[in-house]
Amino acid sequence: MGIRTIEFLEQEAYEMENDFFKAVVLPGEGSNLISVFDKTKQVELLRVPKTKEEHASRKMLYGTPVLFPPNRIEDAVFRFRDRTYELEMNRAKENVHIHGWVHDKKWTVSGVDQEQNILTTIFQSSAHPDILKQFPHSFVLEMTIQLLDSGITQTLKVINESEETMPVGVGYHTTFQFPIEESTLHMDVDTYWELNERHLPTGKLLLVPYKTELKKGMKLTGLALDDVYPVTDDRKAVIEHPDRGIKVTYEAVKGFKHWVLFTAGGNEDMLAVEPYSWVTNAPNLDLPEEVTGLCGLKPGQEKVFITTLSVEYF
Repeated sequence: MGIRTIEFLEQEAYEMENDFFKAVVLPGEGSNLISVFDKTKQVELLRVPKTKEEHASRKMLYGTPVLFPPNRIEDAVFRFRDRTYELEMNRAKENVHIHGWVHDKKWTVSGVDQEQNILTTIFQSSAHPDILKQFPHSFVLEMTIQLLDSGITQTLKVINESEETMPVGVGYHTTFQFPIEESTLHMDVDTYWELNERHLPTGKLLLVPYKTELKKGMKLTGLALDDVYPVTDDRKAVIEHPDRGIKVTYEAVKGFKHWVLFTAGGNEDMLAVEPYSWVTNAPNLDLPEEVTGLCGLKPGQEKVFITTLSVEYF
């Protein structure tokens, strides 16, 4: 029980354990909470790679990669407060920057609280000249993960240590085990963002045609989703596994304004439920910040983002 170091995917990891769950965090891989194992039902809740090579083949689709900023930036460039930001073109086929700079970097373990089962990691941008070249702000990300009897609380704090207001957008690419023929997703969403052929929002919101079905609980077999939905007052995504008698609730508790659902074509046993603070390409949309989720963080200010993952049985 408690927190200990282990080897996972041939690197150092931190395993957190209580009577009900075991969780694994990879500080060296973007502080990815890569495994949440339910001891009661003896099942893995997240999509977990079996080998280092499997993980390397599709890193974004395992665990909870931290996205800063999340999703795509059109032409890998944007303007904010009279400054132009030129980002790495890391998806040339779409001419975009995607998913930011921190999900594949090493984070530092800054705190281990055995009594409360809390692990804290930090990322300091000033130690990474490649990031500062694209995003000339010194910032700190502080991740706090607490293992509870009901599940996990994940808290990300963004701190602006620079002397100028900096744009902030964060997200998690949280990918769940989701037996596609059996499991159901329950969500309350009203609208979604129309996307163009480059998966970038046009600025138009459309009504969700399967709103009623999704609220009741919907199978996703054959449904190719890669869509963005504004968060409603019901900030939960609920996954039910009837064959296992387990219900997983993922809640965007604080700071998040959008969900992304990704099914990889609807033919794999996986579902990414991604909480975002801003919509894809937010800095390039000619829309109010309260709509897009774009946030300007002043020097010395911090902003907190919280999610919870909890489990019930039936």
